[in-house]
Amino acid sequence: MGKNKKKYADDDGRTIADMNVDGMPWYQRNKPDKKITDEDKPTRKERHAMMRAWFSVYLPRILAIVVGFGLAAAVTVCWLNGWFVK
Repeated sequence: MGKNKKKYADDDGRTIADMNVDGMPWYQRNKPDKKITDEDKPTRKERHAMMRAWFSVYLPRILAIVVGFGLAAAVTVCWLNGWFVK
């Protein structure tokens, strides 16, 4: 008797991550690359949503780093010019 394979409602059979890695026993050197179909490409609306999400996540971090470096540079300039010492 064979095992019954679990079936998931959201499984459409596509591979998300290619597990064909050099050094693994199942590695196939000449495996043909899969072509990207129009169904797999994001639409213009999806691309804009991805860019908005990227900016909403990384823009505050980038601004914090820039402001931090600016404050460090300002303190260094003030310290080297002797403005903190009376």
